[in-house]
Amino acid sequence: MKNLFYITLISLILISCDSFKVESDKIQISSSDFRKLEKLPEFQLVDLDSMDNFGELRTEMGKVTCDKKISGLKFQYQDTIYKTIASADCPTSNEISCYFRKNILIIKNDSLVPDLRNRNKKIPIENLKNVLTDISSIPYNFEYDKDILKAALIHIYIEEKYPISKTKKVLKEIVKQFENINSGKKTDYFKYIILIEQFDLSNIPPPPPKENS
Repeated sequence: MKNLFYITLISLILISCDSFKVESDKIQISSSDFRKLEKLPEFQLVDLDSMDNFGELRTEMGKVTCDKKISGLKFQYQDTIYKTIASADCPTSNEISCYFRKNILIIKNDSLVPDLRNRNKKIPIENLKNVLTDISSIPYNFEYDKDILKAALIHIYIEEKYPISKTKKVLKEIVKQFENINSGKKTDYFKYIILIEQFDLSNIPPPPPKENS
């Protein structure tokens, strides 16, 4: 059962939007859930630039979750500083988080896996913009009787053999492309939740087909 902490975190994420600003000599692009949540006492900043790989990030974020805190990610990619919110399971917790009515995106390394029935088909993360456009063109991906999309639930797993730069590349593209698709729209048009995963969800076999009765 989802505890109060996760309910509060997801609720706050889903009422926010993205924006960018310029500070000093670097552009900063922040999701507005980052700007909103960074004011809370349970917010904790996680600096990707100080880490070596995805596994180290996941471990650090797991500790933050175990402490009932919120992970705010910050990193520099090329000449831009990105800031967003993400979540990782606490490794010592037996709780299972449940997410319903979401647009699911699964990312392995720097590729999207659009269809678990065809796992060999992968889409480069640079094409995320096209994927989001396709999602927004399908009516059932919207909330019922509302002109807003169901929030995207983004599962990310990156093998530890890759440097942290690959993780930053993926997160950069997510923040940037969601900011673009939300630009000029309602503030809650297309929200997203980033989950830093311990396992590769694209390797989990699908459920068996139902037997004919």
